[in-house]
Amino acid sequence: MDAVILEFEEKSNEIDEYFSFVQRTTHLRGFLNTTDTIQVSQTVHNILKSNLFLLLYNLVESSFKKSLESICIQITSDRITYINVIPEIRKIWISKQYKNFESACVIPRNMQKSEFLMNKIDNITQDIINIEFDNELSGNVTTTQIRDLTTQYGLQSDEILDMEATSLFIIRNKRNNLAHGNESFSECGRDYTLEKLEEIKNESIEYMRFILSHIKIFIEDKQYKLDEEV
Repeated sequence: MDAVILEFEEKSNEIDEYFSFVQRTTHLRGFLNTTDTIQVSQTVHNILKSNLFLLLYNLVESSFKKSLESICIQITSDRITYINVIPEIRKIWISKQYKNFESACVIPRNMQKSEFLMNKIDNITQDIINIEFDNELSGNVTTTQIRDLTTQYGLQSDEILDMEATSLFIIRNKRNNLAHGNESFSECGRDYTLEKLEEIKNESIEYMRFILSHIKIFIEDKQYKLDEEV
């Protein structure tokens, strides 16, 4: 998880540097180098502003995805049995491991149904939890999905449930509009002032920093395990 946070901070610094560059283009008539001067039109300036939504969405989705992967990797590496993990992790594991459980339950003729099911249940309780992360994000990360998925993984935090970042909805919508061609880059950038973009940037980065820090604690404190092992 430390590697995920480090990568997040590096990307955040890149975005801050990019935004600083976009700010400077507001007052420049061109960029002077050793050979020529490149003029920056208003259209190009708007395109530069709209690119910020792509950078921010990439930061949000990739960091959240990798943090959930970190949970799965840690649980798997701990080799915990089904009976010793919290109900939320049991539910995730069963949904992935026993999708065809019912169809696979062919009861031998010489065995009663109750005995067969009892043996199956006993086997499950002793199974080692092995979770592979399925990417359920795919261009749709907002605070709603982050809350839903952290709760699904058993990360119970009133702070996460209460904290809102409307900027993530804006970033998600603008990213998808740009990616699907529903809005041009110049149109998208034209609708946002630098002040508003900076507000969106700062709020989204701080929100994700907050989320990642809570996931780090969840992993380090092994909150996915029951307090008392059976």
